[in-house]
Amino acid sequence: MLRMMLASILLSLPLCVFSQSNMELVYSELKLRLPGQFTLIGALGDMGEQEDILVFRYGDKLGKNYIAFSDMTNDASIEYGCSINVFYNDLFSNNPDTRCNNENLDLMRKVFIENKEAAVWTINGYVVNYSSGKNKSFVFVSGKNGKLVGIESDFIDKKTYQNMLKDI
Repeated sequence: MLRMMLASILLSLPLCVFSQSNMELVYSELKLRLPGQFTLIGALGDMGEQEDILVFRYGDKLGKNYIAFSDMTNDASIEYGCSINVFYNDLFSNNPDTRCNNENLDLMRKVFIENKEAAVWTINGYVVNYSSGKNKSFVFVSGKNGKLVGIESDFIDKKTYQNMLKDI
């Protein structure tokens, strides 16, 4: 009898978890609220030392309806000329006195700013840089000590990002 009760409780737990409309995620020290009812979670990287990626998929279409998280703090894929969080903050604020690599700022401006909806806001000491284009949106959350977390999605809008990030 005890085994049956325990088994029924354990079997009902996954149903309760996935039926919630929102889910709390702590990623790279940031507390986020994600839409619930995802269908797949994937991770790539060593989760801590270098850039790592965490992806949530919503639905069953490959490459569609996803939210991807990346801790970019230690990214060295391009020459930033300054710390990475300063680079993205200067990019979105169009800082004329930047010490960052201007050539790469110009390239990234074409990707994230020109002909895009771009916005900057702050939440609890973090700077949030937002960009949305045709089919994708991006957020770069810049924190103290050079921390930078990138979030990308093909279905999240600005208002949903603001709700996701309101408790960071």
